[in-house]
Amino acid sequence: MCGIAGFTHHEHAAHGDIIRRIAASLAHRGPDQQGFFESPQISLGAVGLKVIDLNDGDQPLTSDDGDTVIVFNGEIYNHSALRVELENRGHKFRTQCDTEVLLAGFREWDTECFSKFRGMFAVALWSESRRRLVLARDRLGIKPLYYTVRGDNLYFGSELKALLIHPEIARKIDLSALSAFLSLNYVPGPSTLVDGIRKLPPGYWLEWRYGAVTARRWWQIRMQPRAWSETEAQEELAERLRMAVSESMVSDVPLGVWLSGGLDSSTILHFAATQSSTRLKTFSVSFNGRRFDEGRWFREVAECYGTDHHELDLNERLDLAGAFEKIVWHWDEPGADAGAASWNGRCSPDRIRTPCAPGSRR
Repeated sequence: MCGIAGFTHHEHAAHGDIIRRIAASLAHRGPDQQGFFESPQISLGAVGLKVIDLNDGDQPLTSDDGDTVIVFNGEIYNHSALRVELENRGHKFRTQCDTEVLLAGFREWDTECFSKFRGMFAVALWSESRRRLVLARDRLGIKPLYYTVRGDNLYFGSELKALLIHPEIARKIDLSALSAFLSLNYVPGPSTLVDGIRKLPPGYWLEWRYGAVTARRWWQIRMQPRAWSETEAQEELAERLRMAVSESMVSDVPLGVWLSGGLDSSTILHFAATQSSTRLKTFSVSFNGRRFDEGRWFREVAECYGTDHHELDLNERLDLAGAFEKIVWHWDEPGADAGAASWNGRCSPDRIRTPCAPGSRR
């Protein structure tokens, strides 16, 4: 998990203090690295949690000619294959990180590049010579990206509260979004509870250029019915699950899986364990003695696959009253999911990558 933020401006005065305060508000998303890029028309900031190429790939990352800059939150699972394709097209690489592959892909294919990436991402790309900013979000919106337009300028960030730090952003409630929340228990995108701040929809890119803003959908699901036999369907599903888990296991830090003992996490653990050359770590939350405790199931699955299993009993450690303020701060917007109490930070393992598990933090 990383964090990105930035804003355009027309003045030559320094905006370093503002972008640094914005980045500081995102520091929990990226404890390993913090960086900035500033020019007369834009300020960019990034905080990073390093998973691939731990020694290089600091952000913002700039192209060799200094013209294109990227800040990026996410992972590109097929970056190795795309690196080879781009090298064959003449691109040179300084790092092994997927960020540089995304940067080179944008320079080669422009906005067509997003359809070539398999992964989860929220990205901003600035072209200095063209005075052009492009934002994009992955197909299903796994990685968050908020933005707003004030006058001729565009402001964006991985979290809504990061935008509120900028003095140009007014804190005004969107009453229609509030009505939706009271009816649905969440705020449907692209709206947020703050008037004028929007979520970039999944599968969209947005372009800012000289104050003009345009947005385009670059992906949407297409239903293509096909006649399958039961055996064919089983084999196809198994192969796609195997490939999806395999791609997300590329890492330079230890791998782990959040394990509930249910169908989803147990299936992911199966494909991860059968493809891992080392013993995987698993992490579970228990409510020992409660009727909804899943300990029986996740212990059985962990034993079956011989994982290095870690369990947190929330009966002993959960402080609901103390967790509320932290939950609200991290969520940015209200939500009605009582399960959020288990994500109050007490059960997050340090420096263990858990990219495969359902429900993992974005």
